[in-house]
Amino acid sequence: MLPPRRPHLRVDTDDARAGAPLAHAVPFPKHDGFSHFHTSVVRSYQLEIQIHSPTIRSSHKNTYEPAKTLPVFGDHDRVEGAVLLDPELSSTPGRLTITFEGAFIFLSPGSMKPAERMADARNSDKFRHLFFSSSVTFSTGESGSPRSASLRDAFTNSMRSRRAESPPTTGSAHPHFPFAFDIPRPGRPGEELPPTCCNVSLGLVGVRGRSAVERAEVEYRIVASWEDHDAKQSTRLEAPVLYQPDTDFQSLDGLYLEPDSWLEIPLRCDRPIPFKCAITLPDPPTLPRSGYVPFFVVFTTKPRSAALAREIAADATIAVSLLRQVTVLSGPSPLYSPTSSQSNVSSEESDTRPAPKRSLLRRRIVKSSPSSPSGSLRSSQKPAPSQDKPLPPIPQGVSDMRSLHTDVCIGFPKRPRNRMAASQRHPSLEDNASLPDGLYKGKLRLDKSMLPSIEWAGLTVKYFVEVSVVFGQDELRARIPIRIF
Repeated sequence: MLPPRRPHLRVDTDDARAGAPLAHAVPFPKHDGFSHFHTSVVRSYQLEIQIHSPTIRSSHKNTYEPAKTLPVFGDHDRVEGAVLLDPELSSTPGRLTITFEGAFIFLSPGSMKPAERMADARNSDKFRHLFFSSSVTFSTGESGSPRSASLRDAFTNSMRSRRAESPPTTGSAHPHFPFAFDIPRPGRPGEELPPTCCNVSLGLVGVRGRSAVERAEVEYRIVASWEDHDAKQSTRLEAPVLYQPDTDFQSLDGLYLEPDSWLEIPLRCDRPIPFKCAITLPDPPTLPRSGYVPFFVVFTTKPRSAALAREIAADATIAVSLLRQVTVLSGPSPLYSPTSSQSNVSSEESDTRPAPKRSLLRRRIVKSSPSSPSGSLRSSQKPAPSQDKPLPPIPQGVSDMRSLHTDVCIGFPKRPRNRMAASQRHPSLEDNASLPDGLYKGKLRLDKSMLPSIEWAGLTVKYFVEVSVVFGQDELRARIPIRIF
């Protein structure tokens, strides 16, 4: 009786895998500069895009279509790959352009016409904003190489090109054009390249409050386009790319822990009132999309009044909302760098910022006779050309502000208490006097599929926490910007 055979672990090397035929792609010459192993392929009749990535993800739109392999990159990776061109096109004089681009698609029911809602507006350039682009160009055909002056030079150049070609063991006659794109680094915190995400939500539109769908999506892709010199023949192919940056490690248990530092922001009223309100948020106000926004709303009577405090604690209306502002400029903007430090000042900050002092120039008027030549010259002087310059045009685009979540409470259900040490039995009178008269504690839930905060040229996505306390005819309000990643 023969002994049982032991199982053997088979490990395929890179060369063995490269030599094996792929089920979803034709073999192609391996480029030694590629540092990633996984390969995703998108092909057409005349073009083929091969993308090498550290990880891949399988996705499909519905159950009737086969699953597609999508490459996934992080913030420390390089987008590498190669484009295979048809031999007939590669021998034709033309130009091959490979582009790595990022686009923001925003379909808002409030900014769309009824006819546009029925059509396929997702593929329309009107609602597609290109905020990042990087490209490389290759020349094809005989126009890229210098022509030979004689038959001997032509034969010599052909022999040199044959020696420079790759070995015929690669098994592919399609010429390949390698590419590698670096992911841009942020200049400061908050200007990171936004990750790939898609958010679809329901909303109400119009006076009748009809339900509509809002779609906000950030997508990346590799675009390969070839065009001949006469612009009579062209072909184009797109390959989707997923960008998921490596954010800080977020434990599920740590998401429910209270922050170590808090920031108190007072609420403002249009007229003097005998009480004050404030909201307390985590400091710094930077929160993950998988967590929530904790807050505290307190009030204090000034001067202290027990009767007024009881009325406010029972009848005041507290409303805390999470607002999202999306601004997309359709004008020309730089595609390679985020917004500058001078263009990201919010409207709230610009209203409260004091105006710079200007030096007043005193005019000295000199009287002269009408026959004086100097007087006629001074009277006929034209204003400076800087005064005749027209104002810059207002940038066209889409600006949308909507409330994502709202938390409403009638009255302040709690009264804050001081934490006492183990040796203390009762808090001191000074500690009790410094406590607010009422407290409301709550949280705003976030969603992992929601858009992160974006600060790029021509594209901004901002979040605000808006709080309102209404008592009688008085209302106290505040709007605090927060960052969601």
